[in-house]
Amino acid sequence: MAQESGLTAGQVTEMAIVKRNEPATRAPTRGLTPELRRDIPKVTQSLVPPDQKIDSTVKSAKRVFEVLEFFEEHQSAASVIDVAAALHFPQSSTSALMRTMTALGYLHYDAGRRTYVPTARISMLGHWLSPVLFRRGRLINLMEDLSAKTGETVMVGLRNGLAAQYIHVIQSKVPMRLHVRSGTLRPLAKSGLGYALLSRYSNKEVRRLVKLLNSYEMHPEKQVDIKALLVELGKVRKQGHALSLSLVTPGAGVVAMALPRVAESSEPLAICVAGLTDALVSQEKAFAAVMRDAIKFHLSD
Repeated sequence: MAQESGLTAGQVTEMAIVKRNEPATRAPTRGLTPELRRDIPKVTQSLVPPDQKIDSTVKSAKRVFEVLEFFEEHQSAASVIDVAAALHFPQSSTSALMRTMTALGYLHYDAGRRTYVPTARISMLGHWLSPVLFRRGRLINLMEDLSAKTGETVMVGLRNGLAAQYIHVIQSKVPMRLHVRSGTLRPLAKSGLGYALLSRYSNKEVRRLVKLLNSYEMHPEKQVDIKALLVELGKVRKQGHALSLSLVTPGAGVVAMALPRVAESSEPLAICVAGLTDALVSQEKAFAAVMRDAIKFHLSD
């Protein structure tokens, strides 16, 4: 059992690609003839009211969607330079935009390769719009199953650089419940979600991440104790789940479990059942068993 604490300072977040030649104001043109490509600017402009030129739209909002469309078209990791060159954006503003999208949980940054890739949170956004296309997805089905069987808040999260982040949440419907929003960050080395994610890493990689975390923490007393963390991760690996109680939200916590690799996400995921402390302490083993069975049922190949 471990206690959660507030997010530590310095959340350093952790994609080379075929460049696209079309200007940023053009629509995706993959598969179109040269004639249609030339007509796209005219068609696009015709969809805008006469008194409103397309370049008068809010650039930052427009660019967010263009970045997402870029990844949808290329379907691979990319650096800031790749995206800026393909979309004809200034490199400095592209870098700032993609850092913000990363902080919000929509992109994942690989510090080693200096590249970005969209997270599973993107695919989660529209799942409610079409039951046929989205609600049959394995992750959503898993979360809905656990929500129905436990009655508690269910969350899926991933590692976002040096933090852990919830990317999708199904809220509990009981009167006394823990409410967590999608996008919420948790300390990677001091939270149930973080423990579940780190349990899949080697001790060598955990030490590397902790060294980075501590380098951004100015107060020695707040730095991560690597020995204590490795002991905690050993327990998580042995029992197959993490139990974390209080501090982030006094009187509440999570039972967290790493998920097997799934096609829906390029990054490792973990799932959490969150609730009040008394319920988690008394039902820890029962919740963990339900989670294991549901994961095996929904995610086994």
